[in-house]
Amino acid sequence: MSTTLKKWDRVTYCPSHGAKEKGIVKEVRDKIAFVVYHCDGEWDRYEEYTGSATNISDLRLGWV
Repeated sequence: MSTTLKKWDRVTYCPSHGAKEKGIVKEVRDKIAFVVYHCDGEWDRYEEYTGSATNISDLRLGWV
């Protein structure tokens, strides 16, 4: 991803195999973003959920 990610960004996880997933960035460290996926549709409360470590190269900015 050429764009720098930051907390609160909406992203789509686009793996080489499998389904896409939408999420919100909770934290960014080097080449890893901690992204909250699913959160029971309570996106305004995403900070209360655990973020999953995700390679930034597998993310696209915005919900696709």
